[in-house]
Amino acid sequence: MNIYEISIRPHAQMLLRAAIVAMILIGVALLAGRASAQVVAQKVTLRSVVTVADAVVLLGDLAEGAGEKAGAKLFLAPAPGTTGTVQADRVVDAIRRAGIAEVETGGITEVVVSRSGRRIPREEITRAIATELVHRGHARNADQLEIRLDSSVGGFIVESTAAGAIRVMSIQADPRARRFAAKVTVDGSATAARGIEITGYAEEVASVPTLSRPVQRGDTIAPADVIVERLPVSMISEDAIISVEAIAGMAARRALHPGQPLRSGDLMEPILVHRDDVVAIVFNRPGLSLTVRGRAVSNGARGDVIAVTNLQSNRILQAEITGPGTVAVHGSATRIAAAN
Repeated sequence: MNIYEISIRPHAQMLLRAAIVAMILIGVALLAGRASAQVVAQKVTLRSVVTVADAVVLLGDLAEGAGEKAGAKLFLAPAPGTTGTVQADRVVDAIRRAGIAEVETGGITEVVVSRSGRRIPREEITRAIATELVHRGHARNADQLEIRLDSSVGGFIVESTAAGAIRVMSIQADPRARRFAAKVTVDGSATAARGIEITGYAEEVASVPTLSRPVQRGDTIAPADVIVERLPVSMISEDAIISVEAIAGMAARRALHPGQPLRSGDLMEPILVHRDDVVAIVFNRPGLSLTVRGRAVSNGARGDVIAVTNLQSNRILQAEITGPGTVAVHGSATRIAAAN
């Protein structure tokens, strides 16, 4: 007896749940051959909801009490992760053709058939792409690759029985455009055996300190103003500062913007003494230290040598800035005496 073709139409409610359900692979199996078994006086009870893992729906999936007939193949299952329905009378007809005379439907008018699946998320896809780009010499380190899949590319679903790893079958990369096109599969999957097309962007990135807020010229950068971001390598110059400690406490030589890598030329020591500031002039020599009041003639940062006026003698001296409002004169006792 021939096993006839049976089809599953899409379940309307499942179509509303996800776009992928609209792509249900309708079961259209015509499992050819002749059934040699005679129709037996056996009664089975139809199930209203069925979930299968394999590509073929068996009689035992559809009905309880199938016994030795449970392994009879009736139709192809929907695609992994999707759901469809089939009219109950068509299922009953198929069961009878398989050799069971009596089917109790219990008033069921249609059977909902779902197929379990394993979802491959975008994160797993991007890791596989990054690893393959490094393997093929398009990048140096997978951890320093930022992979952005095109918005039209989501995860995909394979059979729940396909437990293998995702594997890149082929990939083409355009370093100038930072684009790639790949085909990936999952070991053990029939649905992904020919490859799933994946496209997107791939860009080498590096972790560098940047500013979290705009900083004006001359402003001192506090530790809280510095954050570490992953930026494209193409944005990072050879003289970019890669240490947070080298930025915090420095002053901006020009107006600086957040989210940009910083170069050594962007920073300077903060101005500790401004022109016309009253400063403490410290005269130092072994065994002698003398402090007098003075006035700065120019601005300066720590370590700068600026001109200051001794307010006692009205002499102009060259002194090194040692701290906020403090300068030091180093010399012999004769020079110190002359300065005073």
